[in-house]
Amino acid sequence: MNHLDIYRGHLAVLTSQHEKQRLLAPSFREVLGVELIERALDTDKFGTFSGDIERSASPLDTALAKARLGMKVSGLPRGVASEGSIGPDLFIPFAISDIEHLVWVDAERDIVVSESYRSLDIRAASTRTFVGAELGGFLQRADFPRHRLIVKAENSSPLFCIKGIGSAQELEAAITECSRHSATGAVIVESDLRAHCSPSRQANIAAAARLLAVRISTHCPECRTPGWGKVGVERGLSCRACSSFVEQAVRGDLLGCVKCDYKKLELRVESRADPAICNWCNP
Repeated sequence: MNHLDIYRGHLAVLTSQHEKQRLLAPSFREVLGVELIERALDTDKFGTFSGDIERSASPLDTALAKARLGMKVSGLPRGVASEGSIGPDLFIPFAISDIEHLVWVDAERDIVVSESYRSLDIRAASTRTFVGAELGGFLQRADFPRHRLIVKAENSSPLFCIKGIGSAQELEAAITECSRHSATGAVIVESDLRAHCSPSRQANIAAAARLLAVRISTHCPECRTPGWGKVGVERGLSCRACSSFVEQAVRGDLLGCVKCDYKKLELRVESRADPAICNWCNP
């Protein structure tokens, strides 16, 4: 059997209560021949975007916990799950990014394959407001009602919030209701970042699914286990302008196996470092 076809005709459980099957299933079907069966289990217990339940684990570990929960409940030996992390970008000041983490767990082969996708294309807006205040500018930035909203009572304990708001009437009612539970009378209106409420996040999840499916279809050159791909980078190049050693410059991508210890360095096209990141040229 060709390594691309080892999963063809198999089922895998997708653990999600936010309608992610239509985002992931096309890539898994096209690339791997795998059909995803969605189980709408309580994944909120691992943490919520609204903050009413804090996420205690990393995004990757949270995705793994979701996948294994679905596998346990369904009895299937293969599981898929995702977790998003949305906030200030690590590399671009004042920008918001969405990093989607996806995992594939194969209990029969005892492997975990993961991929992530980072995008600046995400609607994530927030504002503090009161009953009757004008919100036109904010609603435009938030792309409402195409992107749904959450309203939270300020400084309420426990947190009182209303999610999935998709109309002006619902928004007005939610602000009024949440203001009654607010310690200050103010409320926080923000983007509902759950997958079924955020079209921009949906596009990022679909892109991550494609990356993961392609990675699963790629076998290790040494042991032929699925999931061969990037596991890190190797740094260190000489500066293009002054030839000084630039430690942070990426020399190449380190490819590796999820099962054995085999690794391979894939050099990047650029063999000299940009003077912009050189401590001598740009101190």
